[in-house]
Amino acid sequence: MNELDLSGLAGVLEDSPIGVSISRRRDGVIVFANHTFTELIGVPRQQLLGTTARSHYVDNQQRSAVIKHLVRNGSVDHAEVQFRRSDGTPFWSLLTIRESVYAGEPVNLAWVYDITERKTAEERLQLAAKVVETANEGIMITSADATIEAINTAFTRITGFGPDEVIGRRPGFLKSGRHDADFYRDMWRSITETGQWQGEVWNRRKSGEVFIEWLSIASVRDATGHVSHMLGVFSDITARKEDEEQVWRQANFDVLTGLPNRSLFLDRLSQAVKAARRDRTRFALLFIDLDGFKAVNDSFGHAVGDLLLQEAAARLLLAVRTSDTVARLSGDEFIVILHDIEGRDEVGTVASKMVTRLAESFELDGHLVSVKASIGIAIFPDDADDAAELVRLADRAMYVVKGTGKNNFGFHQLPERLVYPLDV
Repeated sequence: MNELDLSGLAGVLEDSPIGVSISRRRDGVIVFANHTFTELIGVPRQQLLGTTARSHYVDNQQRSAVIKHLVRNGSVDHAEVQFRRSDGTPFWSLLTIRESVYAGEPVNLAWVYDITERKTAEERLQLAAKVVETANEGIMITSADATIEAINTAFTRITGFGPDEVIGRRPGFLKSGRHDADFYRDMWRSITETGQWQGEVWNRRKSGEVFIEWLSIASVRDATGHVSHMLGVFSDITARKEDEEQVWRQANFDVLTGLPNRSLFLDRLSQAVKAARRDRTRFALLFIDLDGFKAVNDSFGHAVGDLLLQEAAARLLLAVRTSDTVARLSGDEFIVILHDIEGRDEVGTVASKMVTRLAESFELDGHLVSVKASIGIAIFPDDADDAAELVRLADRAMYVVKGTGKNNFGFHQLPERLVYPLDV
């Protein structure tokens, strides 16, 4: 074992960016420390010399582990060890120890390299990896060209696809077909221009089932400012959307017939007024009442009456276009919005068809029942230029029809005659 000669090494060791100390093996007292070592410990050199090396370890466990390794192997190579500064702050170091002789005594020559920042960065990375892996949201990391590089467990749980099935692929295999090219074009335009995008996306699981996710995409830039990766985080909101849809339907649709209820009808009527004013078009409002419905309820019961309302709703839907609105206001009262009409003859044709179809017998649960219909009609903007007045005029026209024989339709204030005669 060669003896250390610090006369030639003192300058080199003093300027070294690595902390260096020499401690006697017999008692562990430090007899030499360079400038870097004293800065790491946070004690002036004169106060540090004469202290024991073992007193600077963060705890007995780490000190014992180093001594045991040194005794067994005669040296320590690049061990990650924690020391404590003079203010009590622990710090991580990479420790190397060699046995030597100094001033005629066996000593331990130690190199201490501060790796606190590296360990902190590693711990943060480990924490981030743990957070990603345990997150409830699906996470997907792609390269700048959208090639998938990593996914987490939640991604697999939500989509059914495992790492071996997705890494190296682009996310397009998840597409459900519900979105057109413009949707994805707008998405990528936002990501390119702002670095992020979020919204609802319909995707497909491995099983083929379509699901709805709330997706957030963000670009990750490197030190040069260039996009290096893309981060996608999504949650399965299918159940929530179904619940919202159910609540919305309960609030806006008639449970019995499935038609829009009064609330949704009023909203659509308001939209129709706005659209007609904007586009300078006309639309018709048809107020429909079933004559004889009460007698059906009284004779055959409410169950048959409910079936009658369902069948009447179906017949009304067959008489209009899909762009029109058929709603149930209450009881046996229905109301219809016919959009973009040319004139009264067109509306009269539709109303006549409704009266005829509703007059045909209904076979309901083994019972043959019959009702008639009275329909009042008002035209926007000919008869009124606001929604409430239009409903009032159509309702009044319907009562005029009732008063003149029922089973017919009539316009509000038709110049020659209010009611159109029908041979039904």
